[in-house]
Amino acid sequence: MRKIALCLFCAALLLANCFKDKNDCVPRDLVAPSSEQLTLTDYITSRGINATRHTSGLYYQIIQEGTGNNPSICSSIKVGFNGKLVNGAEVERDDNTVLNLKLMLEGWRITLPLIKAGGKIRIWLPPTLAYGWEGKKVGNTEVVPPNSILIYDISLYEVL
Repeated sequence: MRKIALCLFCAALLLANCFKDKNDCVPRDLVAPSSEQLTLTDYITSRGINATRHTSGLYYQIIQEGTGNNPSICSSIKVGFNGKLVNGAEVERDDNTVLNLKLMLEGWRITLPLIKAGGKIRIWLPPTLAYGWEGKKVGNTEVVPPNSILIYDISLYEVL
């Protein structure tokens, strides 16, 4: 009876490890497809925007570096942000919210560790690093169309 119990315990332990979520606290190293990068680069250059290109294909401007702590991918953060489409339509906004960076868009996970608490950053995200081919719906309402470039202005108030 003990052997059976021990075997069942070992099997359960092995199966539990198979179903664990991957560690979301490590960089995913996603890179936008070249077609998305080209579209975003054309947008940036056609408007004379002076921004830094990241190896993932996104662009960013550090508006203010901040003086506090830098967040890590797994940090809880207090932020204010405004997200919009390239046509200027606002798709989301919050002035004071607490979020966990590991649950945010890949573009946020890449860029927010570049600034410190008290800092501000503007980011241009290709679809792969934003809401991708699915876009974003709230209920039955499409908030972000599929394959949209997104622009965010983010203020990092605090790293918790």
